[in-house]
Amino acid sequence: MAAGDRTPTDPLTVLENDCLSLLVVRQGTELYRSYDDGVKPLLELIDWFPGGLEGATVADRVVGACAARIFYYLRVDHVIGLTGSIPAERILHAAAISYSFRTTVVDIMNRDNTGRCPFEQLSLIYPSPRDLIPAIRAKLVELRLRRQ
Repeated sequence: MAAGDRTPTDPLTVLENDCLSLLVVRQGTELYRSYDDGVKPLLELIDWFPGGLEGATVADRVVGACAARIFYYLRVDHVIGLTGSIPAERILHAAAISYSFRTTVVDIMNRDNTGRCPFEQLSLIYPSPRDLIPAIRAKLVELRLRRQ
């Protein structure tokens, strides 16, 4: 969902209070908000902001390596997460993107908690965001077809 120009005080507080999955602000202006889980909001950011998000702060419920690579691709300035992974920390640190996580975990797990999230696995196979993004889209199609 697109956002108006509401001025949030603390993006993480807005994320929690409004039950969002992802929020993007720049210079006090809300650019994007989503209630959707998973990687859909990340792909929307890529599609809606093809010029990137320089100067923006992203607040996200879960920041894994996959999300970190996309935030790097979009050139965001700061990432705030309720939960973030150690691989995400490494990626953001290497990209000189400031970040803070309320809770840090070893890895982001799949929905059944039986293994690593499939999109985290893709981020290991495709460390370049230019290769990762089409792989994410293909994986989403594969998962949709499996559910039918």
